[in-house]
Amino acid sequence: MSYQLKIDPKSRKSARFISRLQKVIQKALIESGKTQQEVAEVLGVDRSVVNRRLKGSANLTARSIAEFAYALDKDVSIEFLDKKVSEKTNWTISKEKLINVQVECARSAPKGTISPNQKFNLERIAS
Repeated sequence: MSYQLKIDPKSRKSARFISRLQKVIQKALIESGKTQQEVAEVLGVDRSVVNRRLKGSANLTARSIAEFAYALDKDVSIEFLDKKVSEKTNWTISKEKLINVQVECARSAPKGTISPNQKFNLERIAS
């Protein structure tokens, strides 16, 4: 038996943004050479608060992002970019010689063999 987790596009977009944001903050922390404890002391909070925000257990707010920037001596830049029309994040190209795709119970998923450098939609195959 298999299970499918369906995420609506709005939730997927939000989750991906938050994940990227956490990674950017974690990278800035590592590059700064500061510890979570040192950041917590600058912010006047317990280290566990910093840890929860970095690992996603606590909600990142605009204020907490700005506070991280302050503690790490960084500036924050936010911009909205036009979405690329050709961007298909769930598409990939086969790097192996052949990929055999056998999908049972899928409505319109392709069956058969995918050749090298042939594009295929993983989400469609998995659905």
